[in-house]
Amino acid sequence: MRRLSFTKGLSLGSRNRYSLVLFAIILTTVLSYADCFAQASPHGDINLDCTDCHTTGSWTELASPMKFDHSQTGFKLYGEHRNVACKECHAGLKFTNAPRDCFSCHQKNYDASATINHRIAGFGTDCIQCHAVDGMSWQSSFNHDLTQFPTRGAHDAVACLSCHVGNRYRGTPSECISCHLNEYNTAQNPNHIAAGFNTECAVCHRALTWQPAAFFPHPYFPIHAGDIHSPGVWKACTDCHVAQPNYSTFACINCHEHTESRMNSQHANVKGYVYQSSACYSCHPTGGG
Repeated sequence: MRRLSFTKGLSLGSRNRYSLVLFAIILTTVLSYADCFAQASPHGDINLDCTDCHTTGSWTELASPMKFDHSQTGFKLYGEHRNVACKECHAGLKFTNAPRDCFSCHQKNYDASATINHRIAGFGTDCIQCHAVDGMSWQSSFNHDLTQFPTRGAHDAVACLSCHVGNRYRGTPSECISCHLNEYNTAQNPNHIAAGFNTECAVCHRALTWQPAAFFPHPYFPIHAGDIHSPGVWKACTDCHVAQPNYSTFACINCHEHTESRMNSQHANVKGYVYQSSACYSCHPTGGG
């Protein structure tokens, strides 16, 4: 087989010039392809300068702080997310088209939860329904206030299973009496059943602490307002509710220094006046003159 020669018939000088031109074309082509390969990012289609994240000292050494701002991606990092290695969320260090829903990264946490079996409890996979995105750990980020029953005061220290018996979370009653029926039935000071108290515990008790009960605001009389009726002037409920255990009756006259004769004189022209506490209340429902 004969080898073709493109320089046959050319002088030596022409051949040298031709060789130089051909070499330049080949070199330019090779460098062009090399430049393309050098610019190809191992992170996929990402439009960032390498130095936005990397240092010039070492390819594996990341810049601190980075020029790259994650909040500009539409997924701002809060809490513990700021300390998570990039590859934990970006598999293969591919940064485009990363999923943004919590469950994509936290399914293992969901399935492995030992304190509360999420699947048995029927919890959804929208983690932010219960977990705060700015939490410093998966466990501490749980926020009961994000549920339909915000916890306050003493409730914050109550173990989950004290209210969620049998690991039951859906359908747990939110009425106080559901958990505090025993306290209601056994109360002696005063006896709630004998006194005819209703079972809406929050009328007297506050979530901050179960005892002592704080009957504020009083639903029938502003016992908490002003200097005359403010706590400290009266020491106990029985100061006004003297007919124990009947709390439906009360006595104004016992505390106020009224004399029947003087009151009769002052109310001589008041229609329906009677010298008794219920009559006082009908005209003075707020305790004023």
